[in-house]
Amino acid sequence: MEIKLIENTEKKLTIGVSGEVTTLNATEFKSSILSFRENNPTGLLTFDFDELEYISSAGLRVIMMLLKSEKEKFHIINTSDEVFDTLYVTGFTGKIDIRKRIRKISIDGAKLIGKGANGDVMRLNADTVIKVYHPGTSIDVINREQDMARLAFQSGIPTAIAYDVVTTGERYGIVFEMLAAKMLNDVIKENPDRFDEYAHKYTDTMRSFHEFDGDISGFLKTKEIYLSYIDDLGDWYTEDEIGKLRWLVESIPDRETLIHGDYHPHNIMVLDDELIIIDMGDVSVGHSIFDFLSTASTQANLVDLNPDYALVHTGMPVEYIKRLWNALLEIYFEGKDETEIRQIDKTSRLFSRLKVAFAPVIARGVPDEIIRASVDDAKSNLLPIIDEMPSMITW
Repeated sequence: MEIKLIENTEKKLTIGVSGEVTTLNATEFKSSILSFRENNPTGLLTFDFDELEYISSAGLRVIMMLLKSEKEKFHIINTSDEVFDTLYVTGFTGKIDIRKRIRKISIDGAKLIGKGANGDVMRLNADTVIKVYHPGTSIDVINREQDMARLAFQSGIPTAIAYDVVTTGERYGIVFEMLAAKMLNDVIKENPDRFDEYAHKYTDTMRSFHEFDGDISGFLKTKEIYLSYIDDLGDWYTEDEIGKLRWLVESIPDRETLIHGDYHPHNIMVLDDELIIIDMGDVSVGHSIFDFLSTASTQANLVDLNPDYALVHTGMPVEYIKRLWNALLEIYFEGKDETEIRQIDKTSRLFSRLKVAFAPVIARGVPDEIIRASVDDAKSNLLPIIDEMPSMITW
């Protein structure tokens, strides 16, 4: 057996274990882990079992001891099928986030069928597609999308089935089922006479998210996701600016509302006239302003910031983008007068600059000039008025 330190930061403690953990060396296994933990008492504990061939019942008792002593739920990654089966039959998979060793696949000859800010979508065969993330995307972000897609599907939310996380070359990907469906943006362009019908479906699907009354305990908090983005913005903003962004997120009222987090027509497919929602990486629980600001960032502010890229990102001409945004507000907030709706429009646009501010960490596939323009926009039009913004949320 060999135990080594892979990552040791304030936020993460990753320990690699190789060989075999047996009755004879389980005490050494325990003392080594406790020593690493003593030197790093705050980092989230993760075991990398990529080179672990066997773990005995004595080793499992050490894992059980850690379950009782750790303040947060820890992770085990890169297990072989054999080690995973041992952990499964002994009940650990219900207590710990355990992930099998990531399989490698080839995308040679795969057909490109879509491009987005986070990666490319390629058809593998008649039944599956792969979403290949841009280089440098954190495995934590990718695992989160897989988890949220699975949880949403199991909760009855219409979305594509997520299979496994894979690698292809130097990039990570998720394999999804292949849906025999069209993107909503294409359906709207092909059926302009049915625009109002699809605008109502689009709005009703968002509302069904927000009115979801199932178990939400497994979903992350939207604030947690946003704060994790802010943690990675140190190269783009000053310490004072980072503090202001964090304060704004924490000031948004808490709600038990299910949020998609990136709701626009390029993330919705039409299957037998039913809307199927994809791109589930930001599905979470929070105030509905998080969905409206996210949608406004692409359907309102991006149109003003760069109309050409807005067309690429949403797949629709600018006039359709604007029309769909206005229809969303009018249908969703039916019963409110025009003045109230326009105020919600203004508030959503202002808060959307918060999502725009995250461009360096959430839009790796976006051209550099868009990233720089997004940061400049946040510095000029968001940060100076942050203190006034929380009071604008009135719904």
